[in-house]
Amino acid sequence: MTVKELTRALEIPDEVSVELSNYANNRNCEVPNFIINKILQRKEWDEGIKELQEILGDDSDGIKILWELLNIIANYSYQEYVKRGIVEDIFTATMRFCTRFLNEHYRTFHTYKFVWAWWFPRQISLNEFRIGALEYEFVNGENKEIAVHIPSDADLQKEAVTQSLKDFFQFRKSYFSEWENVKLTCDSWMLMPELKELLGEYSNIVGFQNLFEIDTMDYDATWYMGWIFPGYENVNESLPERTSLQRRMKKYLLDGKRFGIAKGHLKNIE
Repeated sequence: MTVKELTRALEIPDEVSVELSNYANNRNCEVPNFIINKILQRKEWDEGIKELQEILGDDSDGIKILWELLNIIANYSYQEYVKRGIVEDIFTATMRFCTRFLNEHYRTFHTYKFVWAWWFPRQISLNEFRIGALEYEFVNGENKEIAVHIPSDADLQKEAVTQSLKDFFQFRKSYFSEWENVKLTCDSWMLMPELKELLGEYSNIVGFQNLFEIDTMDYDATWYMGWIFPGYENVNESLPERTSLQRRMKKYLLDGKRFGIAKGHLKNIE
């Protein structure tokens, strides 16, 4: 697979595809294998991305590093999917991570920019997969767990979430049987219990959080702002009110109430 074929398969916006082609045509560097190997190893992801960015130099819109990461996918990740017999639909759904964030940046800032290179090694190294509505990351770190991630375009209706989980359990059994008894966790603002007050018990988000047993809550974490109010960091009157969640959350925060991030584990639903 070539990078050009990959950009078409991932439905990367035309404007970005042109920039990627321009970079490829004028590319004047070769990424050393030791950096590629770091990007493929969990413990060295951050270092590998940092060293790659240093080689590429000025890259204000993230086009250079996006092409280099797509090149690793085309030459390594895709071949691994084929070798393991994982269907191409899962491959494209997983790697469209970059497409989603390109489009989200455009919706928020009206320009294309790739700023998520630091996260992309998860998909590139076959540690994270999109199965239906949700993403699942095999985390073999200090604590072995399967982290459930909620894409911004996820269908959180009960049927879609249930189907995603069922399909993932089958996927795990087929390709990662050694992870069969490892618990599924989720670390998200969507698990905060205050959402029951803000959204009501029949909300899809509340329905999703009810699948998890809450273990910890962090009221000092503020990264929920970037998901609920894209492009905004501070709590003030300028926060947008485009959605019912934004309107209610804005009032909630301006009233001096606290919000944060919760982590929980999936209840036994298999």
